[in-house]
This record gives sequence, C-alpha cells and structure tokens, in this order.
Amino acid sequence: MVLNTKAVRRAAIAASAASLLVLTACSSDDSSSSDSSGSASAAGEGRGPITIVEGQDPLNAALENIISDWNAEHPDEKVTFKPLAKEADDQYADIAQRMQAKSDEYDLVAVDVTNTAEFAANGWLLPLEGDYAISTDGLLPATVESGTYNGTLFAAPKNTNAAFLYYRTDLVDKAPATWAELQAECPKAVEAGIDCYLGQFKDYEGLTVNVTEIANAFGGSFVSEDGLTPSIDDKTSEGLQFIVDRFADGTIPAAAQTYTEGESQTAFGDGKALFLRTWPGFFTDGESSSIAGNYGIAVLPGVDGPGVSTLGGYNVGISAFSDAPATARDFLEFMQTRQSQTYYAEVGGAPVLAEVYDDPAILEQYPYFATLKQALESAKPRPSSPYYSNVSKAIADNSYAAIRNEKTVEQALADIKAGIETAGN
Repeated sequence: MVLNTKAVRRAAIAASAASLLVLTACSSDDSSSSDSSGSASAAGEGRGPITIVEGQDPLNAALENIISDWNAEHPDEKVTFKPLAKEADDQYADIAQRMQAKSDEYDLVAVDVTNTAEFAANGWLLPLEGDYAISTDGLLPATVESGTYNGTLFAAPKNTNAAFLYYRTDLVDKAPATWAELQAECPKAVEAGIDCYLGQFKDYEGLTVNVTEIANAFGGSFVSEDGLTPSIDDKTSEGLQFIVDRFADGTIPAAAQTYTEGESQTAFGDGKALFLRTWPGFFTDGESSSIAGNYGIAVLPGVDGPGVSTLGGYNVGISAFSDAPATARDFLEFMQTRQSQTYYAEVGGAPVLAEVYDDPAILEQYPYFATLKQALESAKPRPSSPYYSNVSKAIADNSYAAIRNEKTVEQALADIKAGIETAGN
C-alpha cells in the first residue's frame, strides 16, 4: 500500500487537535492523566524494555554507543534501536502508520526539529511535564526551544547544528560581524573578479532557512508561539527587503537563485566568492578544494553585531502509546549526559550539551567547535508549526518571487501571511 503522507498529516493533526488540548492541559497538573484513547500516559509508572527509532544517518553510531552504555547499566530495561529508512518521507510514513494505529511498538521517536511541532499537535508525543519532565540544565537554549510547541516541551534535544560564515582569509583581514562590515569588503571581491556573498537561494527548504535567519537577525519572525498565527511585522519586512536589495546591488549574485548547499559550496571551494553561508560540514570538505588553507569561519553577520543562524538537528519524544514511558523518560535524560553527548561530538555531530564544546580534547579534534558554540548560543529554530511543510513552502515560494522581482516585498509577505493562515487546509 502506498501511503499519502500529506493526507495522513492533515488527517492526523485535525483528528488529534481536541485530544492534544486535553493532554497538554492535564499534564501540567496531573502527570498520570490521560485521554480516553488508552494512551501510554495512563501507564504513568510504566517501565521495561523500550525501542527507539530514527532514520539512517552517520550519527547513528553515537546513538548505538549511548544504548550500549544504558543497556550495561539497565539489564531489565534494555533499549533496542530500530533504524528507519534513509528518506524522510519514508520515515514519516513508517511512524505515522504506527501512531495512527496507537501501536506501542515504538517507545521513543527521533524527529527532525522541523517536525517536532507536528508530532506534538498530532497527539503522538507525551508532554515532558510532571512525571515525564526532564532536566534541561546545561542544554543550549535554542535546542530546548526547538523541542517546545505552544509553550510545552514535547521532545528532548538530541543533536543540533548551526551555520557559519566562511570567508577568504587571503583576501579579508578579519571576518565581518555585521552586514555593513561585510558589504564594505565587497569591493575586494570585485577587484578579484569573484562574487561577494553566497547562500542558498533556490526555491526550496534552504531558502526558508536563509530567509528566516536574516529576518531573525533583524528581529523579525513569521509564526507566533502557538504555531498557527502569523507574526510578520516591520522587522520581518526589513529582513526580506534586505535580501532583495542585496540581489539588486550585486552583493549576492543572480546565480545564487539556483544554489542549494552543493552549488554554493562548490562555487566557494572553486574560489568564486568572498563569503559563503553554509553548515559546518564544509570546514573539512573545503580542505580538498582550490582554496584549502585560505578560508576561515565565523558566526553569521547581523545588523548591529553577530547574527542568527537557523537551527538544525533532531529531537526525541516519548510515544503517547508507549507501555514503558517512565523508562523512556529516563533514557531521554541519559542521552543528554556528558558522556552521551560526547559521543555525538566524536562522530562529527553537534552536541546539545553546552559544556562539551569547552572540552580541550574535543576542541583539539574539532577546532571549529568554538565557533559552533557561539553560533548555537544565538541560533533560533525554524518557525514552529504543526503544518511546517506548508508554512515553509509559503515562505520559500513568496520570498523567491520577491528576490526575482516578481512580487514586491509587501505583496510577498502578505501572501506568506495568507499561506500561514491556511497552512492546515
């Protein structure tokens, strides 16, 4: 059977809206409360072996190490890891089928930060309150925010990510901290016959990322805390107008309208740009490029100082239908211990525990971690919405139209607002 994931998402969210309100309201006062569906929240003290699911990823090695440590200490409450498919849609379909059936097969589910609100709104995750509350002490605040929906924590941060500004050290003396400083360096790009600034401005998810982080740097946003109401204001407009103006004055080349991460990194690696916005992976990948040894990293530029990166990463939530939610809750905290989070650093991932970034051994192996910590400390999650896919499409499609001068910024934002308001339709 072929599962229509979009249809499943809409139906699941619509069907669970009322039950979520009951679940969230009750959990803050009585952690053993449940709705009439017989979900795992009724189990309260449920303990025993559990299963965690996550898509196939190079960082799975860290999770396997964490599970090994846990199982050695908890022989009666062992954790089994079930890797899901590599494709995000296939992962979603697998989890959705079981959650729709209220299956207790999966106790913990790893979800992309962009899907956390949707899973929470579906009623698929237990709110991490009362008996299921976890300590967030020492975690990077933006990662905690990424697991929060409508003011309630529904998923524990597991691993994260933030973007860097890469710059040519053979052409620029120091990294610019502001957009004004960056633009002041652009004549050097003209003199060298290269572009000034590259990002990901093709009409896809990467454009949503680039637009939201620049809007955030200006103090703007797109969606309010409830995940449903547009929060577009003058600051949001300033951010989008800034991007449009930078294409108009040549700071960002027209070719960047076709760039994803791959194209932008190739262009920078081939020595065709002065600055590049992309993820930490290029820090080592660039050593095999023509600019090896001639680039540095910094946090993204902002208006009056360092800017705001959009957050990446994964969170883990307790299935509302688990028969061992107490064990699942304890394992969530175990995933955030110093040793557990160090495993993520050791495989090249970005930990959510702040102190790992200060470990001398980790910094020696991954020198970019010092900058990554700075970027994460000022990072913000993407718009939190149970209809994130539709919200992201509205932001990307209309921002792209504004960049290409097919719409005014005012009209683009009006259309984004309408897209957010109708995202659940």
